Amino acid sequence: MELRRLTFDDLPACSDLAESRSWPREEKKWEFLLAHGEGWGLFDEQGLVGTTIVTRYPELASVSMVLVAERAERRGHARRLVSHVLDTGVSTLFATEMGRPLYEQLGFRAVGFTDIHAGRFTGPASDISDIATAADLDDLVALDTKVTGITRPYLWESLLAMGTVRISDHGVAGSWQVRDERMLIGPVIADTPADACALIADCAAGNPSVRVDVHDPELVAFVREHGLESWGRPTWMVRNAEKLPGDRTRYRAPLLQALG
Repeated sequence: MELRRLTFDDLPACSDLAESRSWPREEKKWEFLLAHGEGWGLFDEQGLVGTTIVTRYPELASVSMVLVAERAERRGHARRLVSHVLDTGVSTLFATEMGRPLYEQLGFRAVGFTDIHAGRFTGPASDISDIATAADLDDLVALDTKVTGITRPYLWESLLAMGTVRISDHGVAGSWQVRDERMLIGPVIADTPADACALIADCAAGNPSVRVDVHDPELVAFVREHGLESWGRPTWMVRNAEKLPGDRTRYRAPLLQALG
């Protein structure tokens, strides 16, 4: 069993593995994560067996995309992959119900959750927001760092270049096409749940399919009332810290679980 760094040449195999485990086939997401993170894969004579990606920030590391092929499950491969990218610093990840016992054994503790929602948004736009430009980058990064406790200017540079960032007097929301028919909404930073609902509506209205991961009860009720369905409720976990950094009270939705 060979453990090596993943490259862009491995993108089709990563998407195949994800699809085999009933995950969406989203090569753009894998490409984005490999461009900004460190991917590792286990390979046998049949090909890719397992994956993980770690995105390292100055404040913490975010572990994601932990997948093992059905033919090789329950043999310790997930433990090997995750252990390989962990260090003595703070790490965070989102755990499925199946994966949570392993992560607890590796020193992670639960600090929250998010509720994945996807589908066609049936509500109207709120029309409270404007589209951000490159001139807003410094303000976006400063707000994001204050709220999340993570320094990640590349995230907002990427969203401004390949997606859309909407801003209002009470928050910001990013969005991008993770695949041809699916828009991914986040991060959403807003003063109140109502402000977050309005920003989500502006991002989602008129799109054939959207995904947003939320945890506020008001946001959960809002997206479900407007056509989105729950796909699962992974647990947010942290290692080598008591809680996640930043002022998380205004962090209404991550861009995707892989980025914290």
